[in-house]
Amino acid sequence: MKKIYLFVFLFLFVLNAFAQYKVRLAENATVGVSPNVETYFFAEKLAVEHISNYVFDIKGTDYSHQPIVYYGFKHFKRFENDPIIIRTAEILKQIRDTLYDNGPILTHLLNQNAFPAKGQRFINEGSTSDKPVATDKLTMLLTELTDSLIQFYVKADVGSFLNENSSFYKGALAEIAKDIDKAAYPAIEEWYGKKFPRYELYISPAMPITPGEDSYRGFGPNISSPHGQIPSMVISSSKMLKLQGSLPLYRQYGFDNSSVTQFITIHEISHSFVNPLLEKYAQQIRADSGLFVKELSDTLAPLGIRDWYVCVTEHLVRLGEIRIAMSLNNTKEADRLRKLHIGEYHCVLLPLLEKQVARYEVNRTMYPTFESFLPELIKFLHSLTPQIVKDQVLKYHKYTSAFQQ
Repeated sequence: MKKIYLFVFLFLFVLNAFAQYKVRLAENATVGVSPNVETYFFAEKLAVEHISNYVFDIKGTDYSHQPIVYYGFKHFKRFENDPIIIRTAEILKQIRDTLYDNGPILTHLLNQNAFPAKGQRFINEGSTSDKPVATDKLTMLLTELTDSLIQFYVKADVGSFLNENSSFYKGALAEIAKDIDKAAYPAIEEWYGKKFPRYELYISPAMPITPGEDSYRGFGPNISSPHGQIPSMVISSSKMLKLQGSLPLYRQYGFDNSSVTQFITIHEISHSFVNPLLEKYAQQIRADSGLFVKELSDTLAPLGIRDWYVCVTEHLVRLGEIRIAMSLNNTKEADRLRKLHIGEYHCVLLPLLEKQVARYEVNRTMYPTFESFLPELIKFLHSLTPQIVKDQVLKYHKYTSAFQQ
């Protein structure tokens, strides 16, 4: 009975400790730290010693530019050949060789109770009997991985490491929180005419990124709840830091990067408003793939935009960002976003789309939601010709010259 009481005490202690690792951005938006995600990346770093690499986690790479990655690896290295890590490495190898990404792992972990507790945060409704075999296999692997991570959390006392370095985590949260526009979340909901239960952002100082300027990662999983999907983000550090002698010596934490923070925390969350709506028009949009002319394709290919459907998606998300800034009377931010999205990300159809969406903004009685106006935007895109798109690509060069002045 004493052991049970001790476990309950430790469990409540962990919950209370991590309740402090959270900053409220708005009534329904927070940025915090997930012990599940941090535990995963500590274990992944050790597993990579056996499987060579996983996404940006590469054996032999010096991660001294990321203090938690660097010192976390040194702290937990004694578990490198522990049976738990050996088992974790085997599971990760199977997932890596199937998905080539660890994003689905983060989605799964954010849908679980905070370690060391077991089980899902919310009970998912519906039968799983019609899931494909591959999905069943992945589900099984993720379940096994979670079990190993909980064992690692307890055996390696990950909670103590996180608590002992609370000043670093709180410093990182303070850095990122100051750069997030707290008025943006209610403004996003107002502009799209849609609400989600809440928004959960997470920083992960333990997420490895390769050294180099402009190196960072953001992943946008959805959390399933009885009240609907909860848009979420997991964000790595984005500033290269000079190695200090120990974690308590740091006064910068790798998250003080306003342009990256604003881009990730608004842009990626906006995908939650746009992507599900576009799925209804997928066939129609793909039927217009002739509009993805070579001039546009060649311009967007380096950015990973390789087809018309993704091109339309990215244009509409960025359109929302600009117009939301305008709805907040922040013309400076709107101009910055135009410069970024047209001049750097080459979304050259944005000026045309801004003219169209003005009809939505001034007539919210007829179009109460973005969803109700979307058919008009799809119709407009369908009306374009390859020559019009080519002309916009040509104008892009003029935009670039203007932005560089």
